[in-house]
Amino acid sequence: MQQSLLTLKKEKIYSDLWRMAWPVMISMVLHVTLGLVDMFWVGRLGTTALASLALAANLYWLFIGLAEIIAIGTVALVARYQGAGEMKEVLQVVRHSFWLALVIALFLIGFIFLFGHSLIGLFRVGEDLHRQATAYLQITGVGFIFIYTGMAFGSALQGIGDTRTPMLILFFVNLINMCLTPVFVFGWFGFSAMGVFGAGLATFISQAISFFLFLYVIYTGKISKSGLKIRGFFRFSPQKALLKKILQIGVPAALQAATRPITGLIMMWIVALFGAEAMAAFGIGQNLLGFTFIFLVGLSVATSTVIGQSLGAAKEDLVKEVARKSILLGLLIQIIIATLYYIFAPFIMRLFGADAAVTAVGVSYLRIVSIGLLVGGPLFVLGGIFKGSGDTVPPMLSAILGNWLIKLPCALLLALVLDLGTDGVWWAINASIIAELGMLIYYYRRGAWSKKEIRIEAVPSAE
Repeated sequence: MQQSLLTLKKEKIYSDLWRMAWPVMISMVLHVTLGLVDMFWVGRLGTTALASLALAANLYWLFIGLAEIIAIGTVALVARYQGAGEMKEVLQVVRHSFWLALVIALFLIGFIFLFGHSLIGLFRVGEDLHRQATAYLQITGVGFIFIYTGMAFGSALQGIGDTRTPMLILFFVNLINMCLTPVFVFGWFGFSAMGVFGAGLATFISQAISFFLFLYVIYTGKISKSGLKIRGFFRFSPQKALLKKILQIGVPAALQAATRPITGLIMMWIVALFGAEAMAAFGIGQNLLGFTFIFLVGLSVATSTVIGQSLGAAKEDLVKEVARKSILLGLLIQIIIATLYYIFAPFIMRLFGADAAVTAVGVSYLRIVSIGLLVGGPLFVLGGIFKGSGDTVPPMLSAILGNWLIKLPCALLLALVLDLGTDGVWWAINASIIAELGMLIYYYRRGAWSKKEIRIEAVPSAE
């Protein structure tokens, strides 16, 4: 039987947020480290290999972003049912999420093998870079079958209030990936040197192990303090209303998540006009900025779960207080982190052993974007509030405004028309962050998110 891991009391808001947030923060460190480990070792192969990894990784994260269909729909529904004490419905949500994740993953794998080569070809890169990027994308793409289904399980645990177990699993598989990457890239211990493909193979193996660990936790009910235990996946009887609700919540969230990597790819195309050095710097900078979001993602995830469970328990005053305190925390955290990035940008870039040209572009990227990130705290937290309530349309609209209507036109204008080069691309990123924040503040103040009902009455249970 699942047990509540959150107090849902006003005087315990900070402790509830911290209990949820710190494992997610460590998980974010591990996620970012995963990408940086690949960058670190592949960077020893030269600028072409590093640029190919940066390009393929952008495509990879585009497809990963689509997993929000599963993740956000699962978190929002599980949190609501958990808050309302409706445990059988929690189990049904997880079963439906698992099978929906499996279907989407298989579709994406087919898409990558049919069109991945052509997608990379759009960037008009050299033949060697094209070949290496395609190889990395295909091997990591096969791993979507493990990533998507594992994400369904991890999101269910998060919705209940257990972010610690996913963190422990990620920590273990990260160790595996960190050990395997140099072995496969350089051909240590008798293995063939596989270069960029080897980095992708290490990621694939670690993701497969992650899935089976999640499956063990969910199927046996062990390890996780939540006591979540679900069997009978193959006795699954799909319920149209529940699948529809997961998609209604998840699709806008996925579209929001996809806007950033899609625009990121277009931004990479613009940056590619300035050479492989600029592409490599952009790739390193993107991974480095992942560390700026460590605290914000943790706080956003924590806010989503606490908001969702509070709404499920019909505690309106608590909902408003959680939102207020989370926004303030996000602002304070980001001011500190952005300042540190601005000051130490040269030192950070030199850690990657890149040549002087790559380092110079990378320092400019970190310093310019860190200015816009000062307002990134409230942006992330507001996104978490909307997702926790199940009202995922406002974040989607704000992402479309910021990325499609602000970021891309500004990047083209500043970089190419006004001849600011890559610095123009970086300033366009700042403009998009401010635009997104403005729209989310507007929807937040309207308050419709706090009144949105997403539970489905009398969900049939297979228990």
